[in-house]
Amino acid sequence: MNSRKRLLSILLALVVLAGTAVAIGAFVVPSAQDLLVQSLETSQTITDGHAIVEVSLDVPEQAMSGTVEAWGRLDAGPNGEPAFRVEVLTADQADLIGTIAVSDGTQFWVWNPAENVVLTGQFEELYARLAEEMAGQDFDHNGEPEGDVDEADIPETPEEAVAKLLEYFTAERAGSDTIGDTAVNTIRLIPIPEQMPEEVRAAGGLLNVWLRDGDSAPVGVEYTGSALGSGVARATFLEINQGVADAVFTFTIPEGATVINAADLEFPDKEALEEAAAIEPDFDLLAPTSLPAEATLRETTNVRGAIVERYGLPDGRSFTIAQGRTSVNLAPAEGGESVTVRGVAGMVYTDAEDGNGQSRTLLNWSEGDIQYWIGGDLTSEEALAIAESLQ
Repeated sequence: MNSRKRLLSILLALVVLAGTAVAIGAFVVPSAQDLLVQSLETSQTITDGHAIVEVSLDVPEQAMSGTVEAWGRLDAGPNGEPAFRVEVLTADQADLIGTIAVSDGTQFWVWNPAENVVLTGQFEELYARLAEEMAGQDFDHNGEPEGDVDEADIPETPEEAVAKLLEYFTAERAGSDTIGDTAVNTIRLIPIPEQMPEEVRAAGGLLNVWLRDGDSAPVGVEYTGSALGSGVARATFLEINQGVADAVFTFTIPEGATVINAADLEFPDKEALEEAAAIEPDFDLLAPTSLPAEATLRETTNVRGAIVERYGLPDGRSFTIAQGRTSVNLAPAEGGESVTVRGVAGMVYTDAEDGNGQSRTLLNWSEGDIQYWIGGDLTSEEALAIAESLQ
């Protein structure tokens, strides 16, 4: 009888232990950091892939969307160049539909059927051209271009790479979703303001990354919530390491096509680009008559016709004043507050104070066909005061 009771007790204990293990397992959910590490580990195992990707881009003065089908194979060329094939299936710009880009790892072709033009070239020829263009650059005493990244700073493992990423972004899980027929986990990467350049802080924005459930293979990425615009790429179909036939990476030039050798193309003239950037604006440039104490002008640049002035403060803060002729509103679509600026309607976007008690603001308004932006390490009151002082 005692033996029977002992056996029942043991079985009951085993059932309880098993149930406890299942319950614990149900609550052990991988963190965002764990999923990012797994994604990089999976990426290191990829040798080939096939995907159908939906792409959408909405930035100042340009918006486009479409669908492409892509195949790829790593280390196909003599120097590790990849082989790939990309075909445009749909596009809101009709002349892009059917465009094909192909490389076998040694040579590449880009064919636009609307114009029946093929751009082609050998990678070795392009390397030689690039070497010529870079010959005039400044090099350090080791013969390397100035500003090269120290090799000691290059991560060697997925864990190190994610740790480096998290120096600049806060990663958090943002739920689960489905892309096409694929279950995915959403990871949100939020920039750490203190680690970002002033222009990035003022523009705002964050990244959403979609990782396939199970192996965390990357399925898509989205940049959103920024004054610079937004963009997204999502693979509605994805398979990796299934093998891709060699014939996929070949291309036959269509009969009657105009063939252009990429090595014969002229690179943009550096002096011409500098002269274009220095062209005076075709509108009356306003100047501030009131600035935060000790603010000094550090830099003035011409960005696609918009004049951007960057100011610095002794405590390390900085801000920009930009003005230009454009029909596109560069301000974020959400999260702003309506204000009156210089007698017209405007929007102000302000982040909460950081650990140092500093605020970041973007103020945007238009006067006629000229738009104005004031953004950076400012309070909304400081940004409005600068705006009202423009003359």
